[in-house]
Amino acid sequence: MSRLHSTSQLVAHSTIKGYQEELNCTNGALLTKDSNVSVGQDVKAVGSGLQQVLIYGRKDDGTLQPLECLGDRLLVDVVELAASGRITTSSALSSVQVCGFDTVTARFKTLLVDSDGKLETSHASQRSTITNIVTASTIAANLQIGSDIDISTKKSIVIVGTATGNHSIKILHSADNTNFYLYSEISPVSHGGVYHYNLKVDNGLQYYRIMNSNQSNTFTLDFVSL
Repeated sequence: MSRLHSTSQLVAHSTIKGYQEELNCTNGALLTKDSNVSVGQDVKAVGSGLQQVLIYGRKDDGTLQPLECLGDRLLVDVVELAASGRITTSSALSSVQVCGFDTVTARFKTLLVDSDGKLETSHASQRSTITNIVTASTIAANLQIGSDIDISTKKSIVIVGTATGNHSIKILHSADNTNFYLYSEISPVSHGGVYHYNLKVDNGLQYYRIMNSNQSNTFTLDFVSL
């Protein structure tokens, strides 16, 4: 039984002759120069009568190898690019977009560079909320002021506060929360009728302890980690 179909020509460009030529078929099979096209099974889920065709790519050694898919995605090899030094003048390079995941919007966004090709960044503040150590607390001579401080993964700490008496305090630090060593002794500055303390430790250790001097004093102290 024969069926009538509307037809159209399928053509391809000949790199040898320099013009387009009609593709030829025999009994529904595409004719090729070296018979390197294989016909697979019918794709019934897509539409009746469709055929699968293997597509080949040429390897570096000159041999042909069929392209492969995983599910509905084409499998490709990642080519390692050789280092060629810094490029500053070219405007005709093929490019890919480098993206980072934005956890706020749950979307990927393109990384930006400035006019010199340097990556543009915007750092959110890593400063913690203020934490109270003691409030209007009277500490006897040579005793610890408040509890030990653990700044966890932060790198720096700022200690601020006031006292009623003009006496120094000692700051000790530790890497293991067991062995503490003297970091600094702070003398207060008189301001507004009380005495103010202000200390910042940059890129310090994880644990801190504050000790009173040899004079009883009343303290209000806080800290912020960075």
